Amino acid sequence: MEVQIKKGKILIYRVFDLGPEIDLEKVEAVFNENLKEKFRLDRKNNSSLIISKSPTSIYLGKVPINVDGESFEASLICKVWHFGTASLSFHIPITDTTWSRLEEYSAYLDAGTEIDEIAKKKVKEFQVHIKDALPELNQWDTFEDYMTFFIEEFSDKEMKMSELPLRVDIPKLLLAEKKGNLSHLLRSKILENSFQYFDDDMVVVDWNSALIVEPSGSMDVALIIEFALNQLLEMRYYDEVLDNKLAQLYSSVVGKKRRLLSNEYSNLAEEAGQMYLEISEIFESIENSFKTVGDFYLATIFRHTTKRFKLDDWTRSINEKLSNLAEVSKLLHSEVNESRSQSLEIIIIILIAIEVVPFLYGLL
Repeated sequence: MEVQIKKGKILIYRVFDLGPEIDLEKVEAVFNENLKEKFRLDRKNNSSLIISKSPTSIYLGKVPINVDGESFEASLICKVWHFGTASLSFHIPITDTTWSRLEEYSAYLDAGTEIDEIAKKKVKEFQVHIKDALPELNQWDTFEDYMTFFIEEFSDKEMKMSELPLRVDIPKLLLAEKKGNLSHLLRSKILENSFQYFDDDMVVVDWNSALIVEPSGSMDVALIIEFALNQLLEMRYYDEVLDNKLAQLYSSVVGKKRRLLSNEYSNLAEEAGQMYLEISEIFESIENSFKTVGDFYLATIFRHTTKRFKLDDWTRSINEKLSNLAEVSKLLHSEVNESRSQSLEIIIIILIAIEVVPFLYGLL
């Protein structure tokens, strides 16, 4: 008999970068009536996770969504993070749905663009409402997308989670594949990222989607994945910012002759140094927003999620580019100092000439 989901939902995320930082108190003042409960973990005794600043959650109402010919009313929630991002999550309820139909939903949502267009429109409207909470707006069209299949109850109440990978095709669901002939190696790699706390729950995390079976309805794991997704977007953003800035600096310096009385190098050095400090501070704030201590369940899932998102690679890339930016700033400052020294030497020579030439002229 085919596995059937009695109660659950599909969580579709679209994460955008709005600015270098967001004043959450001002956001809360604007959306006071629509505020949801603050970010918190249901496992209150889980001291393995340290959250420095909780995001502000805002309910933005119901949104009609078409999924493979079926109409749904999705609840739209926006979480605003102090380091400059907003994650929109569409909660699509699913009841009495077969696993094969869930796979069809997955393939349809993965290939479609309807959610993208709705999310872009909603985030622009949201930016207008919170403009006073943003020191400046980032004009960056890139966004992160993710899909989580959240199941609270199966029709077969006797089914154990250890049986689930044997009865359904979890990799096919997560990869949104229409065909089921995935390689054994690929299936094994995906199922390696499976976790369980109790006998009746299960989490499987992949790079673009996740399966969460949680009879209690706790959103802990979903919140942790969402946070990692926001981290990923910020790292991608600042990696691109550094790429563009370094390219600009190189083109401004390489192949150009230094003019004696020009302030060009001085301005570039000041700009490079300021950007280094600003991005270093923001990047440190992002990294310190969420920390794991020990090897408890949620901390383990968070670490594996960041590994699946390759956050360590992005961190190394940004740190390398920050080092390059600091080095360029030092070189530019050296050029400025050398230029000033040369200018001072020329001025001294001119002053000496002014004194000596009349004297020599008088001797002739």
